Amino acid sequence: MSNKLPISALVASYNEGHLLEDCLKSIQFCDEIYFVNLGSKDNSVEIAKKYATTVEEFKKVPRIEDVHPLFIPKLKYDWFILIDPDERIMPALAEDIKNTLETAPPELAVIRVPMFNYFKGKKLKGTVYGGVVYARLLYKKQGVTIDDEVHAGIKVKEGYLRKKIRFTGENYDKHFWCNSWKQLFDKHKRYLQGEGKAQYNAGKRYSLNKQWHDSIIRFYYSFKTKEGYKDGLTGFLLSLMAARYEFLSWRSLRRYEKEINS
Repeated sequence: MSNKLPISALVASYNEGHLLEDCLKSIQFCDEIYFVNLGSKDNSVEIAKKYATTVEEFKKVPRIEDVHPLFIPKLKYDWFILIDPDERIMPALAEDIKNTLETAPPELAVIRVPMFNYFKGKKLKGTVYGGVVYARLLYKKQGVTIDDEVHAGIKVKEGYLRKKIRFTGENYDKHFWCNSWKQLFDKHKRYLQGEGKAQYNAGKRYSLNKQWHDSIIRFYYSFKTKEGYKDGLTGFLLSLMAARYEFLSWRSLRRYEKEINS
């Protein structure tokens, strides 16, 4: 693509300089790149200044959703991308994004794109984390509401539409999801802190039977239905981790219900 697109990209990072440069290079098709430094002590700011149009300092936060309500309103364009330093937009996907926006109806507000997750540097073939995952990437400000809720902080307003860019082979978001088991445990721990509130607001109410049932189903779905067995022992353990997260999400919901009812 010869011209930059009227899109803002928001990137927030804490000590991810070793990942950041390739991420920022991959989104140079965006006319605005807004980088938020979350108290990094490495070379993140130095790298960001080479590629970003804006570099702003902020404090470290438990979850990336915490910065969205604060910085999305500052973005220049109506269309914006939310991307982490461990993601890379492949050139074919950038071209698809351009073509999609050129023909987008006014009521389009969210665009989902193909993504491949990598665990310890290896592309996952199966599990709920592997294969082609369609992830939200682009949003239109006027068509969404924004808060810091886990996994559901950006909601589509009534009357607005979603669109999926179909996977054709090379058009994907390459996501270096986790590089170690410790990183995955830490990630789950951070998100579980807000899971109870998010689940409650989504209408879910605690049930011991559902907690066990859904956790078992989650493992079966990840390992069998989503073909986690193709990743061998890693797939088995990741499926256990998916079931564990489901179980602990219910526990987080139970705690949240006790808090608001006390």
